Amino acid sequence: MGASSSSSSAGSSRADELWRRVGEAAGEPTELTPLLEKVRDGAWRITDADVAGLDADALYEALLPVAFATAEEKRRRAYEAIDAC
Repeated sequence: MGASSSSSSAGSSRADELWRRVGEAAGEPTELTPLLEKVRDGAWRITDADVAGLDADALYEALLPVAFATAEEKRRRAYEAIDAC
């Protein structure tokens, strides 16, 4: 299990780096901030109204980094939980 815990630490630093990059890319809060928070906290709550009128390319550029960072964070937590057993 020692190898898993070192990969957990590495995963944590990668997730931290992703979140840092997301924050830098996002800059100041924008009109997309509520949508990005939904992606991070509960993507299943996103409705057509949340994305109405938004450019598809802009959505992909904004949403994918947040979605990947969120997935990486959840993966890291899962490995930490497994390592704790």
